[in-house]
Amino acid sequence: MEPLDIRPDLEALKAAYPAVEIAEAATGHFDIRVSLDQYLDVVKFLKDRGFNYPACITAIDWKDRLELVLQLYKLVVGSRQSPLVMVRVDGLPREGAEVPSVTPLYPGLNWHERETYDMYGIRFQGHPDLRRILLPDNWQGGHPLLKDFEDKRPRRPRLVRHRDMIVSG
Repeated sequence: MEPLDIRPDLEALKAAYPAVEIAEAATGHFDIRVSLDQYLDVVKFLKDRGFNYPACITAIDWKDRLELVLQLYKLVVGSRQSPLVMVRVDGLPREGAEVPSVTPLYPGLNWHERETYDMYGIRFQGHPDLRRILLPDNWQGGHPLLKDFEDKRPRRPRLVRHRDMIVSG
């Protein structure tokens, strides 16, 4: 059975949204770079074209900006390979970034968006329950996956349990 060809889907996407940049990566997946204002429309378009499995949503800190990355697969019964597209929104500000939530389209991304908010500080507009998921509710130390994050909590002594050496004879 041949791998599923998503090139017609990507050509239709490019025709509908000419500003979108599409590139095939060396690993065989496709990177789709979109502007923030087209992000939700492009994700809706891909969902309508059968990209039915959202694997992950996360971010990358490039020190001067953030990049949002959404991974979508097109799962088809009987196909041995499931093509992957990575929808990328680059150029988000490191502080105060906001993007539309895709949880109305993919409810399974609810916790992924919460994690991205918790770790990078990106707020998802329209998210049904955007609150911390990994850090305590009273966390005031910033966003731990930002490259300039400094843990300012007081250092606690490291507890080390010493074991007796067992010598066999």
